[in-house]
Amino acid sequence: MCAPTKKTSVPQIIKMLKEIVTKRIGYSIWQRGYHDHIIRNAADYRRVWDYIDTNPARWREDCYYTGTEE
Repeated sequence: MCAPTKKTSVPQIIKMLKEIVTKRIGYSIWQRGYHDHIIRNAADYRRVWDYIDTNPARWREDCYYTGTEE
């Protein structure tokens, strides 16, 4: 596995990270894809910031919440 270069794209870096971690632990823990987003203005930045900031508080409302995580 080669180190990232200036021409390495974000998807390539993520792919390398997933490969290294999967090989190290012996199985995959990754979802198939991911969502990236370019923040284009202050309003968009605030919307993303608010989502990240309040996301943990919404965990109990998530369909994957089982109540055994705490």
